[in-house]
Amino acid sequence: MDAGRLGKILDAIGAAGEPDPATYPGRVCAAAVELLEVSAAGLTLMTKSQPGAIWASDELAQAVEDLQFALNEGPALDAHLLGGPALEPFLAKASGRWPFFSPAAVGLGVGAVFSFPLQMGVIRLGALNLFRREPGLMTTAQLSDALVLADVATQDIIDLQAEGALRLRLSNRFAERARVHQATGMVAAQIESDMGSALARIRGYAFANEISIFEVAEEVIARRLRLNKAPLG
Repeated sequence: MDAGRLGKILDAIGAAGEPDPATYPGRVCAAAVELLEVSAAGLTLMTKSQPGAIWASDELAQAVEDLQFALNEGPALDAHLLGGPALEPFLAKASGRWPFFSPAAVGLGVGAVFSFPLQMGVIRLGALNLFRREPGLMTTAQLSDALVLADVATQDIIDLQAEGALRLRLSNRFAERARVHQATGMVAAQIESDMGSALARIRGYAFANEISIFEVAEEVIARRLRLNKAPLG
């Protein structure tokens, strides 16, 4: 690892906020925006394929992170599951790769996405996600910096968790995600299916009606909406 590049990244993480372990993931996001010339950045810790704790540099990053959960596709999930970077510099042309996520993220004003797995050996923690409003490739230097930043963040998060010093701040949408889980159980009973099929039905209804998965969950829980076995439409 290039010593100069590593030093630059360590300085950026340290300069982005007070040296409080509880704020460390947020400082990584701030450092990513500063160093890599992206519009926004997010850090997602994941269990299997579902986001757990999420940090975001701003509202744009938060909205895109929520989209990935709602639609169950996107660069963070690919990077985490496949163990390699998921790079899409021209998101508007990537509808075949992420048919639901791509147009929704473009609608938020995102032109390019770059996700890097947080992993060490067989340990996979999640992904570092970079969002840029303008489409276009990362430079070689930016790509190298992003890889080092992801490696540094992975090691530091593992160390902080081992010390019990990292206090995970759940996404602002965590409570809403819990309600999605509740609604999924209700739909599973309605359509006599497993939880995976029920969640797919909720996602499909949200996409078909151009509303968020969280709005659908609220309607289901309030019993204003019942998703039965009939085809969506």
